[in-house]
Amino acid sequence: MNSKPVKIIIIFLLAFLTGVNFVVFPALGTAFTDSSLFGLSSSQFGNLFIPQVICIIISCLAAPFLVNKWGPKIILAIGLLLMIISTGTLWILQYHMKDASLLFPVLMILVAFTGSGFGLSITTLNPLAASLFEDKKSSAILILQFLVGLGTSAAPLMMNLIGNVKNWMYVPGCIFVLVSTAFIAFLLLKLEKGTFFELPGHFKIPPKLWGFFLAIVLYGFVEGTFGSFGAIILTNQGIDSSKASLGLSLFWGGIALNRLLFGIFSEKNNLSGVFLISPLIVAGLLLLLIYANPYIILLIMFLIGFFMGSIFPGSIGWGTVEFPTLSVLVSGFLMAANQVGTGSITNILGHFSNENTTVFRFLILCLLIIFGLFFYLKRNSKIKEAF
Repeated sequence: MNSKPVKIIIIFLLAFLTGVNFVVFPALGTAFTDSSLFGLSSSQFGNLFIPQVICIIISCLAAPFLVNKWGPKIILAIGLLLMIISTGTLWILQYHMKDASLLFPVLMILVAFTGSGFGLSITTLNPLAASLFEDKKSSAILILQFLVGLGTSAAPLMMNLIGNVKNWMYVPGCIFVLVSTAFIAFLLLKLEKGTFFELPGHFKIPPKLWGFFLAIVLYGFVEGTFGSFGAIILTNQGIDSSKASLGLSLFWGGIALNRLLFGIFSEKNNLSGVFLISPLIVAGLLLLLIYANPYIILLIMFLIGFFMGSIFPGSIGWGTVEFPTLSVLVSGFLMAANQVGTGSITNILGHFSNENTTVFRFLILCLLIIFGLFFYLKRNSKIKEAF
């Protein structure tokens, strides 16, 4: 179990399963709000994700220092174990759903476990994948993030496959078995801490890394807007509800496809120019979306997702190449930045959900700032090595 191909397979499988596990609670939204099952109100269901965002941010920021002290294997194992405990307990809740007073607090704790487990796992998996491909660090992270995204689309698909909402327990049950099996395989791996995961004895966060942080917070605003309110936005643009959900799927599909293609083709082609102008292209597409007729809106949604796809994982890959002695810190720092952006906009946007033009103009401004930041960060950088 110590050969490099086996390590690669298990690490990338864990990335996929981490994505699956991460969205188990949103995927079960219909079950949680069903009065005959969990019976949560819509506001309770929304509040369920506050501890998740907080715990992801804290765990992403803590993970680099924990990995530096105890190594990637222990921290990744703890992250996976937290997710396994959360999903397993969620499955057990099918037998204890009559005690309504305890149900919501227990779910809040389980969501916090999932968020903490996700933060520790994904922050460690990014540099772990990069360390297995010394000359293709950025490509490895892009492929890993593609698999995480693929995983996040799998849990809602599982919910659709089981059909009746009363069979909700099969979703956490299946995920629990899959993640537990992969966890056992992971425990058999021999992973050295290595210098790749060590932080310098004395360091301060480079000013340039703060530039990446700001860019990803702004990116999080855009991703959070379409990820959480995409269907509502499309409905406001004149799309019927069934096609609005298709538009959301096309958005996430575009993101996943871009990450896959970027990961494959950046190995032999210099895609740094494409990466740099991506925010500008997305801003142009958003401007087009304001005035587009319903027939081309779905295509625009796919293109928005496609050109957004590489911005976040590409920034982690670029930062990893730019600051090789701080690779785990870069991963945790930018993962936290993304959660700050998506978490903030999700809580604010409810007040502007019917004001599409205002929202689009704000997002266009964010993308123009990201574009400017990337060109500023490009000076005397190693961006061509990253892409």
